[in-house]
Amino acid sequence: MIHYGLILLLTLTIVANLETVGIILVVAMLITRGATVHLLTDRFKTMMLISVGVGMGVSSAVIGLWLSVVLDVASGGTIVLVAISWFFMALLFSPKQGVLMRQRRR
Repeated sequence: MIHYGLILLLTLTIVANLETVGIILVVAMLITRGATVHLLTDRFKTMMLISVGVGMGVSSAVIGLWLSVVLDVASGGTIVLVAISWFFMALLFSPKQGVLMRQRRR
């Protein structure tokens, strides 16, 4: 039941975003969010809570749309760039897998 529920939510997300940003950017937004949260934890339940609780998708969309208006650039690409910046911040500052934490442990 959980599997079909997640597939349904994924399908709705893709359909809702497809017209706005295009298929390649939809895939980038989905993968980037999952990869970012995976850097922060290894447990699925915690991943879901962090993803929803932190609102990475919402903040990426809002900040990306605001930047696209301010800079007068395409909204889809700007949203993905903001999501990628979240990923790189998690890559640097992640408690377990972060680059800075690995350097500190050495």
